[in-house]
Amino acid sequence: MRLSGKQRSLLAVLLLQANCAVTNTLLMDALWGRPLPMAPETRVRTLVSELRRSLAHHGFNGIETKPSGYAIRLEGDQLDFGQFLARVRSARQAVINGTPGAALDDYDEALALWQGTALTGASGPYADAEAAHLEELRLTVMEERIGTLLQIGRPAEVVTDLNRLVLLHPLREGLHAQLMTALYRCGRRNEALDLFRSLRSRLVQELGMEPLTELRDLQQQMLSSVPASELPHRERLTGLSPSRRG
Repeated sequence: MRLSGKQRSLLAVLLLQANCAVTNTLLMDALWGRPLPMAPETRVRTLVSELRRSLAHHGFNGIETKPSGYAIRLEGDQLDFGQFLARVRSARQAVINGTPGAALDDYDEALALWQGTALTGASGPYADAEAAHLEELRLTVMEERIGTLLQIGRPAEVVTDLNRLVLLHPLREGLHAQLMTALYRCGRRNEALDLFRSLRSRLVQELGMEPLTELRDLQQQMLSSVPASELPHRERLTGLSPSRRG
């Protein structure tokens, strides 16, 4: 389906608020921010009309006009994102229930639904913020999946993925903790300790911060050569990203 950038942005806003009325004010702010362009309400109406025509060519007529704006009507899990969230909820429940194997299946199904970067082609303040939120959610789920593999004793399977993720997110301490744990459990203690030293240097130089207590404790356990089986079972260490320090 060929849509202009603004049409994609409008569609993204409506889909993210599916089955809820989105006001004209929110749409204007979401699409352009401040200052608004000339005649923004007229531009919104024009974009909605254009989007309706494009979607109608593909058999979809679910954009409704509301007293204060517009809504897109969906039924069930028509969006991949809805299916993604359902699989993630199922995976988390399986972890709580003590069935990590079932959780892993759900995590794999959830992540398989993800194709490319979130909200590709959409722009504007709202789409930009939501895209960042969605990418953070995907990364969190990837961490949870890796944690499940560590929990069931498969550290070698996650080292390659973690190396790639650490390169993409060089200050995300949770990922470093997972990679340190995986390396240590694979008998690669020196590499795990080198990783900690590299992260600490980067945090101090770039943020003026020491690694958080959980990560320092993990390093001390490795320096003491504790058995791999005695490392704390916190395969996804939360609260270890600079962005979560407030």
